[in-house]
Amino acid sequence: MMADTSRVLGVALLGCGEIGAVRASALARSPVARLVAACDADPARAAALAAKHRAACVAEWREAIARPDVDVVCVSTPTSLHAGMAVAAARAGKHVLVEKPLARSVAEAQEMVGAARAAGVVLKTGFNHRHYLAVEAARHAIAAGAIGEPMFVRTYIGHEGGSPFLAKWMARPDMAGGGTLLDNGIHILDLVRYFLGEVSEAEGLVTNSRWRRTGLEDNAFALFRSPDGKIAALASSWTEWAGYKFLIEVYGTEGFVRAAYPPMRATIGRARDGRPAAKTHRLFPMFQLRERLEGYWLPVRMTFVREFQDLADAVATGLPVFSSGDDGLRANQMVEAVYESSARGVRVAL
Repeated sequence: MMADTSRVLGVALLGCGEIGAVRASALARSPVARLVAACDADPARAAALAAKHRAACVAEWREAIARPDVDVVCVSTPTSLHAGMAVAAARAGKHVLVEKPLARSVAEAQEMVGAARAAGVVLKTGFNHRHYLAVEAARHAIAAGAIGEPMFVRTYIGHEGGSPFLAKWMARPDMAGGGTLLDNGIHILDLVRYFLGEVSEAEGLVTNSRWRRTGLEDNAFALFRSPDGKIAALASSWTEWAGYKFLIEVYGTEGFVRAAYPPMRATIGRARDGRPAAKTHRLFPMFQLRERLEGYWLPVRMTFVREFQDLADAVATGLPVFSSGDDGLRANQMVEAVYESSARGVRVAL
């Protein structure tokens, strides 16, 4: 029997803050999913978002999960709430999309993955950077053999932190679980595995020399090694004074690819006998124009639309979901390996 790929999934949104609002906006543009219920610790915020998108406003998150018109629960809350909500949703037979990071800890992530597996539902981690146009272009170039066999990855992500950011829940260790590695760094941890394959060893150092928040690193530096000897060098920061920056480079035996944002751009270089590579640039002019017209949140919303499509495809076909709960768990394991390495001054097996 053919899977029904035309069915529109009903989504309950738990958390109607900044990211939740973008999730709702993405659902409004999605052909495969629609917002049916919204819930937030701030009832007025939930009511406003629900009214804007013609969804039900639900006072208590367990009631939202239990609704018969809900197929998918989208968890867009502080990280401290992810595990409890995702496990409850899975046990209620609902598919789950959880914002990054999947959890505060490996133990919480394992509980979430186990609950989804036991219930036979899809658990997806919101690693939306996989859908950046530049990242997709780099991935396609590698798949086409443009750089030969990948040898190593260099990647960096940073934002400036500062008082407005530090006033948010992300700067509370009990709610976030960690600092820059679990905040922005989690994206490049995932991309290391996405481009390089599985990793088996980690070494790292973390600091909190600028913001000095106990349990929250403001800079992190790490090396990862794959079982076949490939290397990834990673840095994540809350002190990027120039503003948000994302970069990943993959070097192969015959060239390199580079993906960066902002602005969204990709470079593919083909080496010739050790001479400087001949470069091809992808600049995505239509995206740049749309971003100027529609604002900073455009790339996030675009990638969120793709994530809902991925989830719907997995639900309809039974095939593995892109950026799964297992991917989220593995990123949590990479974080904790770096923390352990920094604290003990040793290389840590993964």
